[in-house]
Amino acid sequence: MKNLLFLVAFLMISQAAISQSIPKGALVGVHTFTVKLNGNTTQKQVEDFINNKWIPASNAAYTCEGHMMKFVRGEAGKNKLGMLVIYKNEATRNKYYGADGKLNAGGKVAEAKMKAVNEEFAKLGTLSGGYTDWLVQ
Repeated sequence: MKNLLFLVAFLMISQAAISQSIPKGALVGVHTFTVKLNGNTTQKQVEDFINNKWIPASNAAYTCEGHMMKFVRGEAGKNKLGMLVIYKNEATRNKYYGADGKLNAGGKVAEAKMKAVNEEFAKLGTLSGGYTDWLVQ
């Protein structure tokens, strides 16, 4: 019985130790997109593509961690998607974007790596929107 109790306590502590969190100093970009579908493309096809192809490619190209967010309720509205982009810190984001929010030289190299994925996505639809960057305190 003691061993079982010890095992349960160990599992609970280890789970808490590996749970996800956003560390202080991280830069979080919150993006909101309006989706315009092409032809017979469905919203699910767009979401699957973003989750399975675009985000992994973007994570590698931009040294970040991206997560798609799906609208549930509030002011965002129908046919919108969100994305949470997490950089280790502000300096990492600055490797790719200038103070004006536009791609710098590093960002253009990263975007070139994304070219094939972006061209494939363009067959499904387009995204338009904006973002806000937040520094985790």
